[in-house]
Amino acid sequence: MTTTTDLDFAAREALRLLGPDPENWVSDRSDIDHNVTIVGGSGSGSTFAFALRRVGIGRVTVIDEAHAGVWLTRARMKKLRTPKNLPGPELGIPALSFQAWYEVRHGVEAYAALDHIPRVAWAEYLSWY
Repeated sequence: MTTTTDLDFAAREALRLLGPDPENWVSDRSDIDHNVTIVGGSGSGSTFAFALRRVGIGRVTVIDEAHAGVWLTRARMKKLRTPKNLPGPELGIPALSFQAWYEVRHGVEAYAALDHIPRVAWAEYLSWY
């Protein structure tokens, strides 16, 4: 077994094994500079952008003033209301899940001790994702 201190190794390896994003199948037009513009880049916006790239839609732009920062500024709750084990933006790739991210940074026991995801940890995860 190989040991690494690279916290993001498993995520990069999972993406490498998926292979490169497919070629953009949307025809280029000189008067259009984006195929898709997503307004709001926190969890859902980032997930949509990743999913579109993985199915061959290129030139996807995500615009968001705060990105995951909304979780650090306007959000008032200390923990997310949803259970920690619900699927998130990882699109079925376990190495991109909140659990994988949290465990590699804080340990398996620390994740097991969580009942719900802390708001600040969610912001950090989304920034990483």
